[in-house]
Amino acid sequence: MSFGLLKHFKDKKVAASTNIQSPHFEHIIIGQDLGAVLKLVELKRTLPAASVKLISPRLLSKAALIENYQFGVSQLRSSEAVEGIYRKFHDAKIIPQAHDALFYKDGKFHEFSGRAKSMELAAGEDFFKTRGYKFEVSSFFTTQEWENLDAILNESLDLRIFDTIDKTSPQDLVQKAEWQLTFKDFSKMTCENLYVSMSPKKFLGHLDHKEKLTPELIDVCSAAQVQAAISVTWVLNKEVHATEQTLFIPQSMTHEWGHFIVEFESYDYQKKEQICHALFLIHEEEPQSEDLASKIKLMKRVLDRVFPTMEEATTKEYIRLDEEMFVSGIKDSAQEQLSFDYPTLKFLGQMSSMPTQFLNEKFLARTLLH
Repeated sequence: MSFGLLKHFKDKKVAASTNIQSPHFEHIIIGQDLGAVLKLVELKRTLPAASVKLISPRLLSKAALIENYQFGVSQLRSSEAVEGIYRKFHDAKIIPQAHDALFYKDGKFHEFSGRAKSMELAAGEDFFKTRGYKFEVSSFFTTQEWENLDAILNESLDLRIFDTIDKTSPQDLVQKAEWQLTFKDFSKMTCENLYVSMSPKKFLGHLDHKEKLTPELIDVCSAAQVQAAISVTWVLNKEVHATEQTLFIPQSMTHEWGHFIVEFESYDYQKKEQICHALFLIHEEEPQSEDLASKIKLMKRVLDRVFPTMEEATTKEYIRLDEEMFVSGIKDSAQEQLSFDYPTLKFLGQMSSMPTQFLNEKFLARTLLH
């Protein structure tokens, strides 16, 4: 490409940037998870709709929340967290599993506390050994909010692809532009309060002028660990497995590849169907799509050996790849300093800071206890 053509595109970008106005909002939430949606609803209870904006790279809806949080192996596995969640969400519907987790070996299931020893658990799998809790996403909203949630989202949601996020110094005392957000279409927005419910490493990647940022902010974002995973849900037209519990099924009996983590819901006699969820953690930094497809095929073969009638009973299938399904390694002590350094910046979702009694909580528990 010639220098003249490059200069033409650069001039065009500058012109586009200067011609587009930068709307200002008192509150901007960035993210696409339950934490972002809960914060949106919370803010809109007391603030004018025009002062709050939710920015996401993908569409959000009630249906998406149900698929992402009810369709899947339980991510809530702490009785202490559940007690705290009930204190915050008084009408929450949370149901514990009836039985402890089991692992599959030599053709049958075994308790982890028994004599038999499981195949080695891969990194991150230990979390699923305690009993899980299923819940209804709708129970974390008022009845009216849940009924109108799609309308609430449509009113406040802005679909954008981020380019940069910059900490600025407000010049206007009325519209305090503490943060400037720039998007791939060259548009910009400013806000006073920024709520972040996205991967900490993605957020750090978008931050501009990092040399001006405090070491604590860089540390909190870079220290957090992100775990990718694939979640699969099947709708079955018959009861394949009778008990509600977490099952660890080895991906291979000869290689230490980790496990497929599987859960069956109770058979629904009215609908004449059973729902089965499976999860496997992805440990490669940049997994190839063909490798993931092979892993899903392997999972189906393995589960069909363990549950011989499962394949023929399957009527629907939902597959979800999430590059940041689990975020851990949150530095709560450093987040305390952040609240002093950046009072207009708040982390949500799995990055939420926790009070002392909940410092050991992970993943969805942090999202709901925030």
